[in-house]
Amino acid sequence: MANLPYTVIHDELPEKSIIRFSGQLIINHIEKIIEAVKSGLKSDKDLQIEIDNPDSVDVTFIQLLLSLKATLKANGKKTSINAELKAELQTLIKNSGFSYVLN
Repeated sequence: MANLPYTVIHDELPEKSIIRFSGQLIINHIEKIIEAVKSGLKSDKDLQIEIDNPDSVDVTFIQLLLSLKATLKANGKKTSINAELKAELQTLIKNSGFSYVLN
């Protein structure tokens, strides 16, 4: 398998699903990231999203997070997001008005 510029890792625990993201979480790769998420997403469990010090993040990735939260909420499940972001990415997200997504 080619060395991808991003990673999407699924873990299934009895009580919840975990999806870990890292790398380049940007529009150039968003379609493949969405495919990777859909292939492993279980909407019958709560979801924990881990964003592990990505190289880059843009609004398309934030929209994916919003979509995941809305999908799980519609199924009566909770979504939590833990994000380890560099200071410049935190500032970018804050300045674009999307800080609430990561709460």
